[in-house]
This record gives sequence, structure tokens and C-alpha cells, in this order.
Amino acid sequence: MKMIQERILRHEARFTRHPFFARLEKNPPLEQLAPFPLCLAFFVMTFQEILRISDERAADPEYKRLIHCHRLEDAGHDRWFVADLKALGIELPTAAQLFAPPHDAARSASFALMSEAFTARHDASQLTLLLTLESAGHVFFERFARYLDRIGERRRLRYFSQTHLDVEKAHDVFEECNDARIKALELDDEAQREALQLVERCYHQLGAMFDDFEAHIAAGAARAEPAPSKPRSVRGTAIHAGSGPALRPSARRAPSRRPR
Repeated sequence: MKMIQERILRHEARFTRHPFFARLEKNPPLEQLAPFPLCLAFFVMTFQEILRISDERAADPEYKRLIHCHRLEDAGHDRWFVADLKALGIELPTAAQLFAPPHDAARSASFALMSEAFTARHDASQLTLLLTLESAGHVFFERFARYLDRIGERRRLRYFSQTHLDVEKAHDVFEECNDARIKALELDDEAQREALQLVERCYHQLGAMFDDFEAHIAAGAARAEPAPSKPRSVRGTAIHAGSGPALRPSARRAPSRRPR
């Protein structure tokens, strides 16, 4: 398993360079990230089912213990997500909305990751699946929590906040004793090959999902930019229609001038 963990870490490092996280470093207003939080809903709900399937299908006692512990510690995080949507003023999507085109990428990634839990031939792959998802989660929660702190977000959030990251890092599968135990697990060539290929596929799916999030955000930002216009002359004075920046919900309004 040590080789598997090293492969996960290489992909994790690559994932940190995704354009979505580069966007967060620029500290855009939270409303400019729409529709990202909403489109994550299908994946968040499916994640709980992935944990359940991996737990139920694991047979080896050593792997079963690690996987079951991870499932218990992640239980209820979907409710944190729902509560955060409400705190952000985002209405929870209906079933019809979840299966509409804006959620295509999240559904595709969720189904692909779920299929890994169903088709894994070795318990090592079930554990690898959870370790891979946890690895990507660390990247996301750490960067998103820092972003929220930088922009001064003060609403009480749990799923998108530092609180979630702290809980993730406290999981038993990441404690030193268990980390050493995982590294010491011996895999035969077939199990190792299957696990390594699983890491590649998982990060491919996660990357594709965030590619779609970034594309939607970029498209929304482009639509929000004022269209360039030609100056029109009024009594010899050049006036640029729409020359000022569009006012966003988080922007401060300029103080009005007193009438003369």
C-alpha cells in the first residue's frame, strides 16, 4: 500500500494546480462562484453511498475495520452541506434539477466513482478509493476554507469551512498509527495493479468534474463583464455608455452626491 499512497500524493499535488483553485487565490466574491456550490450537490450525496457500498463489500477484517471507521466518521457530512446551502441562501435542488444538464459533470463523476466500489475485486481497492477521495477532499477543503477566511465570510458554515477540514484530518485513517498500518499492508501484483489504476481513474473523474465547474464559473464571469461600446457624442462631449463596472451584490455602493 505504500506505493499506492505515494501515487495518491503525486496526483494530489497535481490537483492543487487546478484552475479552480487558482481562481480562489484571486479572492473573487462568493457570488461569482455560482453555480458551483449547487452543482456539487449530487456528488456530496453520492459520496455517502460510495462509503456504504465500500463498507458492505469489504471482507478482509483489517481492511473492513479501516473502511468502516472511515464511513462512520464521514456520516452526516451531507447534512452539513445542506445546512450550508441554506446559510448561503441557495435553495436545495429538486430531483428534476439534479438530473438536468448543469449537474451532468457531477453525475458522471459520481457514477464513475460509485462503479469503482461495485467492481473492485480486492479490498485494497476499496480502501484505495476512500483514500483517494479523502486526498482530493483535503485539497478542496483546505483551499476553500482559506478562501472564505480571506474574503471575510462570516456566515456559520460547516461543510465549506475550516471545521470540516479539521474533522477530515482527525480521521482515524490519517492518524499516525493507522497510516503506518496501511503502509505495511502487503498487496500481490494483481491487487497492486488494480489499485494503482483506480487512483488514475478517480483523479481523472474528479479533475473532469472541477473542469466543468471552472468552465461554468468562467462563462458566468464573462457574461457579467460589461460589453464594450462605441462612444457617442453629445454636444461635443464623448460619453461611453455602460463604462462603469457592473455592481455585484457584494460590492459597496458609492455615496450619492448632494443636490446643488
